[in-house]
Amino acid sequence: MLAVFDWKPPETSAPFRGCPFLNVSVEVPDPGHSAHQLAAAYKGEFARRLSDIARQAGAADPETLGEQLALLFDGAAARGTALNSSHTAACARSIAESLIDAALAEVGNLPGNADATR
Repeated sequence: MLAVFDWKPPETSAPFRGCPFLNVSVEVPDPGHSAHQLAAAYKGEFARRLSDIARQAGAADPETLGEQLALLFDGAAARGTALNSSHTAACARSIAESLIDAALAEVGNLPGNADATR
């Protein structure tokens, strides 16, 4: 679950531009437009996959954790774009660790090596 927060933009002179699916949603705000629908479907699938991983790890409420992590990722991508920085990913990862630890501890499923289930 934490791996999504370890993404770093390629080393280029181009500025960090964030998530292309969020970008297209802003550029094409009409929810009926096929590009907007594709972006929304991708973002929904992203949260669903995080929920599936959370379920496999034994989270108390995997759907909520998946949505929280997806929202955190999207917020970090947007903030990173606004600040032209990928540093926000490290902060988001730290928050994600807290969310994951709390969700696993809630059901007593936090092993000695918490990183193993994240």
